[in-house]
Amino acid sequence: MNDEPVDPQATPKEPRRSRRRRVQTVTVETEQGPLQAATDDGAEAGAVDPPQPTPQPLEWDEPTPARRTSEQFFEVEVDIRQQSDQQPSPQAALGHFAAGVIRLIGENLQRMTQAQIERVNSMLQGVDLRDYLDPDFWKGIGMVLRYQIDEQVNFIQRRLRGEYSTDPFGMDREIIEIARPFLTFMYTTWWRVTATGLEHVPAQGRALLVANHSGVLPWDGAMIATAVANEHPAQNERIVRSLHLHWFTTLPVIAPTLAALGQVPGIPENAIRLLEQDELVCVFPEGLKGVGKLFKDRYKLARFGRGGFVQAALRTQAPIIPVAVVGAEEIYPMLANAEGIAKLFGFPYFPLTPFFPWLGLLGVIPLPTRWSITFCPPIATNEYEPAAADDPITVLALSEQVREIIQETINQKLAERTSVF
Repeated sequence: MNDEPVDPQATPKEPRRSRRRRVQTVTVETEQGPLQAATDDGAEAGAVDPPQPTPQPLEWDEPTPARRTSEQFFEVEVDIRQQSDQQPSPQAALGHFAAGVIRLIGENLQRMTQAQIERVNSMLQGVDLRDYLDPDFWKGIGMVLRYQIDEQVNFIQRRLRGEYSTDPFGMDREIIEIARPFLTFMYTTWWRVTATGLEHVPAQGRALLVANHSGVLPWDGAMIATAVANEHPAQNERIVRSLHLHWFTTLPVIAPTLAALGQVPGIPENAIRLLEQDELVCVFPEGLKGVGKLFKDRYKLARFGRGGFVQAALRTQAPIIPVAVVGAEEIYPMLANAEGIAKLFGFPYFPLTPFFPWLGLLGVIPLPTRWSITFCPPIATNEYEPAAADDPITVLALSEQVREIIQETINQKLAERTSVF
């Protein structure tokens, strides 16, 4: 909420006290209406506020209202993070979470129409977007998030009528753009991922990413793809095509969703075809043994199968980039596997965690652990002939080399980690 104007007759002997730091109104302009926000003017508590001029619309190089409004939200995000760094730990954590939500809304606004933006503006009238300790902040933000989700659901329903296009594997770039803000929120705010070694991922051309698998659900693949899309030095938003278990293709809702997001059934032919098209492909050689791992076996890599990923890399002369993920093992602490229930529903496993299935759908919410993703230096395959893919000794040696690199990197990151959260 904005502070009331200061009486111009006030003197330093009668300072005006405030519970919060002074704020200055900022107007986010669209073609039809303003969005009120507030910025910190840096005044110390107890100081006298000088009369403020009438807020003027900020000008942007990009004339699109959606872009202009989203940029304002990104500025608010930065200000909240700066304020949070000066707060005690509980308030700081809440501030960084609020900043992540603000960024999520701003990214969604970039894909909205003028009418939708006006609707968002009306919901936020009178809301101080920098006062995340005010209940009105969360009430307004909650309404906006609900509205944006409803609009995306409507968008998907329109697409169910067939008004879209995909690549031969079913990837839909419009769906990826819709999912990107949510995945970015999970990456930056929920799991606070730290990614290193992205310079080892080529800005163009083929490469095979090989990662450890964990976490019951394939969140690790989504976060690897988000790291490359958002933080690669080239900033060209490369799409990582992860290979998933063929079992997922039997599920009525999950299968088309994975395909739309660029994920592909994990068979060697698909890996080779994508690599030949100079795509970035990510594989998880542990398969079910990794994603369905019990909590007591966390961060202990399972056997890497028969080396099918190595054969694909050798046949296409694609470099192999080991990737070590730390943090995903704890998002769903799997204490046991209810094999009887799994067989009943035709699932490969049925996880029992401290929260699932006891809390129902709430038990599906992953824990907000802190992640690190390390992209290791690539292993060249162009020194081998493509025929080396048929040599079991070469395939096994390369497979074990990749596995050892990932395990050693995981051990190193675990030793450096001070807290799971």
